[in-house]
Amino acid sequence: MTNGELRRVLLLGPPGAGKGTLAPHLSELLGVPHVSAGQLLRASASEGDPHRIAEQVARGHPVPDRVALQVVGAQLGPGFILDGFPRNVRQAADLDRLLEDDGRDVQLVLELVVPDEVASARLSRLARMESRSDDSPDTVAARLVTYRREAGPLLAHYVGRVRRVSASGDVDEVFLRAERALASRPRTTSS
Repeated sequence: MTNGELRRVLLLGPPGAGKGTLAPHLSELLGVPHVSAGQLLRASASEGDPHRIAEQVARGHPVPDRVALQVVGAQLGPGFILDGFPRNVRQAADLDRLLEDDGRDVQLVLELVVPDEVASARLSRLARMESRSDDSPDTVAARLVTYRREAGPLLAHYVGRVRRVSASGDVDEVFLRAERALASRPRTTSS
């Protein structure tokens, strides 16, 4: 598959959809860095907590939009696979403005689709493996509710650039579906 000019991709989907699993594969495929909002925010909270977000991160609650944009935006180069941000239309509009300042835009949004019970099971396994307090059963349920509430308007914001990918099943199958979605992406004019 040739990736042409594809350099800026968002991965959207509920917690547990597999964004963190798929992102490194896409990063390698497209030759752009993977930027994980969750990892960046957890690192910020544990490394001195300059933004005072440790409690929100530990509970799995969203951090203030301006903080999320500041932490994530500082890591966005000319190309990226971005997962976990934006989470709502306000953040999407802020990200658009940030990218537009450099003559860039989001070229493609891959929406990873997975049933809630599959996402919950994946997050439970991850919580046990990594001892992550932001993936407790109550927190996971709250995060799924929040995602479902914000997803419709967020996906509408990116209308025309969204490709849906089933994230259920074998990892290799999901990779192939994502690669096909990249190949069917809309052509954009910005670089």
